[in-house]
Amino acid sequence: MWLQIALAAIIVSFTAFYLYMKHKMSYWKRRGIPEDKGYFPFGSKHAWDLLQRKLPFMHMTNYAYETHPGEKVVGTYDMFGSPALVIRDPDIAKLILVKDFDNFMDRKPFHCNMYGPKSKNNRYMPYMLLELRGQKWKNVRSSLTPVFTSGKLKNMIPLIHKVADNCETYLDKNIGVEFEAKELLKGYALDVIISTGFGYENDTINNPENIFKKHADVIKGKTFSLKLIIAILMFMACPRLLRWLDLSIFDKNSEDFFAALIVKTIKERKESGQRRNDLIDVCVDILEKERKENEKSVEDEEEAKRRNEEMEKIIIANSLIMFLAGFDTVSSTSSLMMYFLAKHQDCQERLYQEVQEAIESTGSTNFDYATIMNMPYMEKFFQETLRMYPFVHLERCSKEEYKIPDTDIVIPKGIFVRYAATAVVKDEKYFPNPEVFDPENYSAEKKVDRHPFVSGGFGHGPRNCIAQRFATMEVKIVIARLLSKYKIAPCSKTVDELIPDPRSRSGQPKGDIWVTVEKR
Repeated sequence: MWLQIALAAIIVSFTAFYLYMKHKMSYWKRRGIPEDKGYFPFGSKHAWDLLQRKLPFMHMTNYAYETHPGEKVVGTYDMFGSPALVIRDPDIAKLILVKDFDNFMDRKPFHCNMYGPKSKNNRYMPYMLLELRGQKWKNVRSSLTPVFTSGKLKNMIPLIHKVADNCETYLDKNIGVEFEAKELLKGYALDVIISTGFGYENDTINNPENIFKKHADVIKGKTFSLKLIIAILMFMACPRLLRWLDLSIFDKNSEDFFAALIVKTIKERKESGQRRNDLIDVCVDILEKERKENEKSVEDEEEAKRRNEEMEKIIIANSLIMFLAGFDTVSSTSSLMMYFLAKHQDCQERLYQEVQEAIESTGSTNFDYATIMNMPYMEKFFQETLRMYPFVHLERCSKEEYKIPDTDIVIPKGIFVRYAATAVVKDEKYFPNPEVFDPENYSAEKKVDRHPFVSGGFGHGPRNCIAQRFATMEVKIVIARLLSKYKIAPCSKTVDELIPDPRSRSGQPKGDIWVTVEKR
């Protein structure tokens, strides 16, 4: 009898929960908004595909976009039925990301205030720009903006050229040899960040067995593990559920290594007064400015000390995220550009001629900031590479209820909206042959007829990537330097077609990128 009662209670409870979830997953339908149907308990198709590792994280909006042509928005459901809204229309994206930014300022922070002062694994994550919200984000963004002004970037160019020299040293010894472009350019990206962001000279390209690469590989290997995917899906559904898990996207030992490196270098610079025209110099200036302002405006010594320590954590945290984001973005984009140069010899010749004109004009391959950032065909080639393999994931939270102008669509307070940025760049409506690589997609004539929010490899609006000019400069320098000296060619291992890797965070190609070079 008791067994029957227990079974009946379980059945009733499960049925009630199922009906509740079914009602929850009709959230958008009840509001008259087209939806990507949710399925118990995983939500819409994107959540289930993410869990099975069939879908890159940054492609989570693609299915809703592709299956609802003509719609402006599409409702979707994350795990356990949490509603989210996919934006298909570039005009609406512009409203959310720029015009009405104050109502959509915040992203969904991964930590969501769940890591308190006792957290052992997330000392720095709550201080990262991508995690901060509201006025705190504004304050930190304002403090860090001077790091990436054109003046500061110009000063760092000699450090980047020094790393590019190491690329040439490697290729000079491997003329006609098949090599893996990703590995070469991972070394380049790592050494640029170690030099400009951490204050150390390193040559991973020619000496790959070093402590920096060891920790970089550990961090890179952890960034999209199955454990993290499950955590992200759980977080989308129930953030508080993760409060006690204390999960970090970083390996703690590697995080400690790089954090200690930054603290040590800043301390040495302060004591010696030495300047190297790198990001560490700018960080020292920011910390000193903060200290002086706190001395003037804060009477309580303990409060002034707390603020100074907090600014140091902000510097460390955002150096770590710059390392993670910059390492991946720069190495992947530059290796993809090498692949497309190898496969499209006509484009390579055109870009080579542009590089040669710059050399003749300046008399040097050590291109300055103005020269490298004002190569029109280089910009087209760069933007088309980002279109083919975008990195951007644009998600914002509605601070208050918001009615989209000139529509009947109302976005409730607290709903997360996602612009389908990785899908819109593959829409035939905007790009007639979206799967064909063609730098002329970014000619002045074609751009003028296309909505500016159709493309945007680094995001849009006040919350775009703060380091986009730094990353762009870094990629363009290495490509221009290599083209000036070598002809990039396909080899026996070069694949005919690149296939996105569903296990990667951003959908970068599966497998290696093999090419070879010949001396010009």
